[in-house]
Amino acid sequence: MATTDEETLASLVEKVALVDSTSGMNQIRNGYQLFRGNTKMAVFPEFDTVSFDSMYQMCYGCTALECVPTLDTSNVANMMYAFYGCTNLQEIGRLDTSRITSASEMFHGCKNLRKIGGVLDFSKVISKIDTTFVSCAALEEVAFTGTIGVDIAMNGCPQLTTVSLLSLLNALSDNGNGKTCNIGTKNLAKLTAIQKAIATDKGWTLT
Repeated sequence: MATTDEETLASLVEKVALVDSTSGMNQIRNGYQLFRGNTKMAVFPEFDTVSFDSMYQMCYGCTALECVPTLDTSNVANMMYAFYGCTNLQEIGRLDTSRITSASEMFHGCKNLRKIGGVLDFSKVISKIDTTFVSCAALEEVAFTGTIGVDIAMNGCPQLTTVSLLSLLNALSDNGNGKTCNIGTKNLAKLTAIQKAIATDKGWTLT
């Protein structure tokens, strides 16, 4: 892929999206800022991501991105800001989050994201999950597994289904000890007293 001295980093990033798997995409070994600032890529290219150990800012600011397929992220430890500001993103396939220690800003600003496929496992996350889902106003479907042991906020997702909400509450650790699960008033209204007790009986503050 030919470049010139005058090209900016942003223009080079946009070129990456035009390279197909037969031209070397499968040689990429890390997702660190891979497509950061790409404003033209609508569909995430298909290539092997099994070697990735980082997706830090991988699709940061990819405002044209609409769809991300299932990715093999079984070795990824860092997904901070992975899809930050992907304002046109509508659906994400399965992501293996079982190794990440921080989910900060992961889906922040994905205002058209409706579904996250598979299940999210935040068992190893040690920082608050309070900025992960900020402004995900269209998000309806997301499932959780494992054990969540830190404060989590999903009040920016008022469209969540009851099934998604119950999946979240069931994934909260048994030792809440006053930790907060903030789902917002609209989501709280979808739950019965018995369903809310799934969280509060484990010592969580549900707001």
